[in-house]
Amino acid sequence: IKESYNFLYPSLFSPNPLNLASLQKEDVKTELSGVYSFPLLPKDECKQLLEEFLHFKQSNLSHQRPNSMNKNGILLEELGLDSLIHRIVKHVEPIAKELFPDLVGENGGFDSFKAFTVEYDGQQDARNPDLELDTHFDNAEVTLNIPLTQGFEGSELYFEYKNGFKSLQMEVGRAILHSGRLLHGVMPIEEGYRHNIIIWMRSSEVRNRMCPMCKEVPQLEEVEGTTGDGFTILEDQS
Repeated sequence: IKESYNFLYPSLFSPNPLNLASLQKEDVKTELSGVYSFPLLPKDECKQLLEEFLHFKQSNLSHQRPNSMNKNGILLEELGLDSLIHRIVKHVEPIAKELFPDLVGENGGFDSFKAFTVEYDGQQDARNPDLELDTHFDNAEVTLNIPLTQGFEGSELYFEYKNGFKSLQMEVGRAILHSGRLLHGVMPIEEGYRHNIIIWMRSSEVRNRMCPMCKEVPQLEEVEGTTGDGFTILEDQS
């Protein structure tokens, strides 16, 4: 796909594509237990990213669905945005390690990721839109959620909280960081359009001890040309 696609903003595909906000512990707000937010991207860069993604969708190039739950959205690796996502992951890794020490490997940190966009569309002319997302957990040690739009109604991101659930309001460019193991979902969108970047950040050092999906010790097999869903065979497993 990336060989066939004509970029709208070529600078996004350069080695240093974004002006990421400096990230200090005092910038991090605790939204609820295990869920944090902090400023990450300026609104003008969020606008550029959104326009790039919409431009790609208008190209009608064939692409995979982002995950098994969402129909709409794109895999950012297919688009050729590996450098951009890798830079974001390494930028937030120190804070993630401090907030989730048991979920980020001491030696390798986040050594792979899956990055994609999600779209929730409440407009009347929307074709086969995603409207909500059932309660679930992620195939990730830690998840980063970056809102790109505002002005929609509904579509609140909610998390398991005490004996129920609690929803959060989102702000363009303000990232939400949470454990992939924390149950969460999206309420139905009532009006407008919501578009977010989701990055499932993975640590093979952690998931080699326990699969985040089945909660069992994984039986590892060699694969080529892929990160193997975030698992890695260690040379010495004694």
